[in-house]
Amino acid sequence: MKGASRNAVTVLLLALAVAGALAATKDRQVDFSGTWKLNLSKSKGAPDWRPETVLVVLQSPYQIHFAYFLNADATQPFQNQDYVTNGKEGKVYATANEIAYASARWTSKNVLQVRMHHVIHAEVADTDWMETDTWTLSDDGKTLTNKLSDGKTIFYDKQAKDKVY
Repeated sequence: MKGASRNAVTVLLLALAVAGALAATKDRQVDFSGTWKLNLSKSKGAPDWRPETVLVVLQSPYQIHFAYFLNADATQPFQNQDYVTNGKEGKVYATANEIAYASARWTSKNVLQVRMHHVIHAEVADTDWMETDTWTLSDDGKTLTNKLSDGKTIFYDKQAKDKVY
């Protein structure tokens, strides 16, 4: 009887360990890393960028980097964005009159929310506003969607070959 109880406890502990590992894997965010090409035909109100625009995303567990290129052959990005994905607000840039802060956090395993807080300093009064954008990876991993706070939706298609720069 002692052996049967020991086996039952062992099986129960093993089942709990497997269930915990599956739950941890299920809740982990997906990886947006890769090379993505702007899809103007699917996008709504896309920025005035060239149809050949390429986005390279590099992601680590707590940080994400977006680099935008004019085309696949461009060696330097025309725009970069870096975010720490812990949900805490950090300074992005500061000029003589403006300071911008950003916070980024995962709202689900395949959705990244980026909030920008802009503050304009003026002699009469300061002005500030918030923008909230979301990045979503499709279930098949082939489409990256950026919904902007101004109503625009930008679609990117996954490229088979990653851009090296």
